[in-house]
Amino acid sequence: MERYSRSTNIIDGELDDNQVMMHLEKGKYFGLNPVGKRIWEFIEEPKSFSEIVKQLLLEFDVTEEQCTKEVKVFLDKAVECDIVSKSEI
Repeated sequence: MERYSRSTNIIDGELDDNQVMMHLEKGKYFGLNPVGKRIWEFIEEPKSFSEIVKQLLLEFDVTEEQCTKEVKVFLDKAVECDIVSKSEI
């Protein structure tokens, strides 16, 4: 099973309702909207894809299909940018 967690190369902070972060090694800045921010908060401890989707379904008015699709897109991009780490258990 895959688990997602925050990359250790990131420093972050909150600006209004958004999360801002900087990748220390790459020197790149990133910003997350409120949903991305919630995922970021939730993966402070490693979580599975299904745990992330289930939590977001409880908190946001969205269909399971749409939530699953958008979480996958977000996590794939975050892993590609080295903001989020993916590990196999």
